Amino acid sequence: MLKIFDIKAKSFPVTRKIILWASGIILFLAIFFTYVTNVTIDAASDELLATLKVLFWIFICLAPFAVAAIVIFIILREKELADYYKVRNKSTLGKKVRLFDVLNMLWMAIFCVMCVYPIIYVLIGSFNQGADYARGGVYLIPRLFTFENYRVVLEKSEMWHSYLVTIGRTALGTVSALVFTSIVAYAISRPNLKFKGVIYWINLLTMFFSGGLIPYFLVITAIGLYDNFFVYIIPALYSVYNMIVISSFFKSVSNELHEAALVDGASEFRIWWQIYMPLSKPVLATVALWLAIGHWNSYFDTMIYTSSKDLHTLQYFLLQAIQSSTMTEGMTETMLQRVSAKTISLAAIIISIIPVLFFFPFVRKNFQSGIMIGSLKG
Repeated sequence: MLKIFDIKAKSFPVTRKIILWASGIILFLAIFFTYVTNVTIDAASDELLATLKVLFWIFICLAPFAVAAIVIFIILREKELADYYKVRNKSTLGKKVRLFDVLNMLWMAIFCVMCVYPIIYVLIGSFNQGADYARGGVYLIPRLFTFENYRVVLEKSEMWHSYLVTIGRTALGTVSALVFTSIVAYAISRPNLKFKGVIYWINLLTMFFSGGLIPYFLVITAIGLYDNFFVYIIPALYSVYNMIVISSFFKSVSNELHEAALVDGASEFRIWWQIYMPLSKPVLATVALWLAIGHWNSYFDTMIYTSSKDLHTLQYFLLQAIQSSTMTEGMTETMLQRVSAKTISLAAIIISIIPVLFFFPFVRKNFQSGIMIGSLKG
């Protein structure tokens, strides 16, 4: 068991991450259900209260195992840090604490709170009763707890359909754009590409000049992409900026590998796929994260290039829900006391960001190393 959590072990990186995140989620849910079973819940049925009680005991029983997993990881982490500081403390560098270090750490702590608190604020508001939330002053915990906001959102078939459209767009768009862009980046990185300088500067020109929205709309209409699912995929296949980032990494790969592969009879396509792509996981993970977040958060193309509700994405659904308060249409007066357009929108926002919150931790390590690609020139 210790080997799974040993941060020096290379064999179980994914398993270790899954166990740690599962442990964190279990602890959070144990605290959450402890809270909800000890507060008054607005419009709670006997079945809901009984279900919450069962979930409370389930996660309370799982909590000791989660704590044990986290403690094991912390112990091993401290052991590695102790070994690191034994070497580091032999040096005189970094031993003096300067005023800049203190101010920098203070600013970073404030910045972290500024980044995290908006999510916490939205989460708190999504669990608060609608009429009570309108009074204001809900900042740290829900004043009158309720699940009604989430029940209303989860019962909306339009929300689930837009969720599926966004998932399909994000998955297909990210993979296709990553493959297409990396192919171009590989070609640009090769020194024997004919007219390489001309091609590079033509690409670079498109980063600063474009025809504008109206000509772009006319092109989309002319090629049959208007009100078509592939309007999300084809125009986003290629990004010059991402190409430059990937090609910078490809250039750092030893040219001897390329020459050895050519001697063995490998084609350029096979060299790109079997040598360059596996060696480029950090930069590919970084670009994949950029692409996925861009697709997931996009709503403007839905608003401009589609008219069918079947193609509405999740973010466009949220935009309509926030601007026009459509999610409260047809509700009774009693229901409008329990929920409001604002609290329902907050619940929908929380549901929409869950996949992104779970996706980022698994590419964080590669993202940290890939984001610095091209920062140093030598």
